[in-house]
Amino acid sequence: MKLGYAGASTVDLGPYRSTIGFKPNLCREPVWFDGTLRDPVRFREVMSALHEVVVGDLRFRKKDRSAHRAYLERKADEEAALREKLRAQFEAKAEQEALPDPPADLDQRFYEAHQRYWKMRRAWAAELWKHDRELWRHLVPCDPVVTVAPDAVLFEGFSKDESSYGCVTLDRGAIENQDVSLGTTNVDYSFSLYEHFQALRTYKETRLHVDPQGFDVATEGLDVYREEKIDLPPSWLRGFGQISAAAALQATVVPLPVHALYGLLATLRRRRARTSPRAIRFELEAGRPPRLVLEPWGTAIETRDTPWTGRTEHVRVWGRRRLLVLARALPFVESCEVHLLGTGLPSFWVLRMGPMRMTLGLSGWTTNDWTSGAALDALAGEVDADEAAIERVSQVLFRERAVALPGIVSDVPDDEARCKAALHRLAMRGQCVHDVSAGVYRWRQILPEAIGEAQLGPEPEEKTEGRRLFVGQKVRITRDERVGDKRLLQGVVQGTKVEALLDLDGRFRQGRCVCPHHKKAGLKKGPCRHLLALRLSAPADALSAGGAA
Repeated sequence: MKLGYAGASTVDLGPYRSTIGFKPNLCREPVWFDGTLRDPVRFREVMSALHEVVVGDLRFRKKDRSAHRAYLERKADEEAALREKLRAQFEAKAEQEALPDPPADLDQRFYEAHQRYWKMRRAWAAELWKHDRELWRHLVPCDPVVTVAPDAVLFEGFSKDESSYGCVTLDRGAIENQDVSLGTTNVDYSFSLYEHFQALRTYKETRLHVDPQGFDVATEGLDVYREEKIDLPPSWLRGFGQISAAAALQATVVPLPVHALYGLLATLRRRRARTSPRAIRFELEAGRPPRLVLEPWGTAIETRDTPWTGRTEHVRVWGRRRLLVLARALPFVESCEVHLLGTGLPSFWVLRMGPMRMTLGLSGWTTNDWTSGAALDALAGEVDADEAAIERVSQVLFRERAVALPGIVSDVPDDEARCKAALHRLAMRGQCVHDVSAGVYRWRQILPEAIGEAQLGPEPEEKTEGRRLFVGQKVRITRDERVGDKRLLQGVVQGTKVEALLDLDGRFRQGRCVCPHHKKAGLKKGPCRHLLALRLSAPADALSAGGAA
């Protein structure tokens, strides 16, 4: 993907007015936005929280410290010998003459040396950019994606370790005097821009400005023109599809009072677990308020609000230290909710701050990143959507830009299951996203064209092998019946006994298999090949007929 920016994004600070100028990617559709923020301080804090998401990297890196210890021992011996030598020299010199005064130009020499250091550091970064793009991208996060929709402006991005997804949503009601052109683009969001954000104040009028002029002028000859040719990592493209797949799955929504969120973050800030398990256990019991237990300490955080009306269950999520990025936004949070997909599966934390919202999507655990460790799209229903159905749904999304599922179903001649399948395909192509905080699907193109296998790479091995087992007729179904609002499937796949519990849309809720893939991760990294083959072999109309297969 080619990125070209007409200069760098800036914040112009005046005595009474500040202008936030985001420079869009000139290689994308002409997207612009111009309006005055009603609450610049709230915007400052929530965008700072998004910055903490994007630069976050909590991956554990085990190091071989033997060479380092040997180095420290050698340096300690050298230092001791040097100290003894210098002590003797100093004593001898002190006996002969007094110490001289510091040079008069010491401060100036320090300043010049400091300038040389930063000049060489910037030159090193430029050299790295030219010769090792992959390493440069590891050091510098990708620019976030901004979407201008009819009802909101969205900023999206992944953390450096790609296990956290952040989305800041500004309702259009939070902005006055708007001039917009709808669409999606990348914006230049540098560290210096983050530092300028900290100067926003309530007594200054603040304008949010995605510059439209970058598309109307000949920028090639300008000194401020900056062109970067970046291949957006396939991991990011795959990650956006996984996010949409996870967000569309059936979730348990737990309202979380603000005081409970404060208590959770305060405990995580004060304490650090040294032993396993390091999980948050949601205890959801009918008739009692939800309760959060921090393991391994057993610290309980009571919500003390509305009793839980759903089914009784305990759900555990890991990678909780990633939640600390929410601290900056806490003073403005009015309500919070957590969308739980199941134990060890991703979770979405939605913070509502009046006309602004922040969604933090966490993968199952820190090392199970969105972009390669998860295969959540395989958990979705296996109803196929042909190109005609996909085209009809995409036309509705493009026209409406933001629409809930019932609105899509009522506008196209397809049933709900086929519409969901079409939306899932569009999400995997990077053309739409499920907005968890608003409960709608949005037209959002990550690239100017649909994402295909050339950008994403081949599909997961388990999915490929599951399809091969199905085509080769290696599946024998022994039981297929309805259990409440679920569907129970049992069978034998190439000599392996498997069992799956699906919802009525064909999405996996539970599974059982003895293969190494399932024994190691269960459904947390997607279903194994045997479960996928079992679901593919089950007749789609068995439940509608009301009987067992």
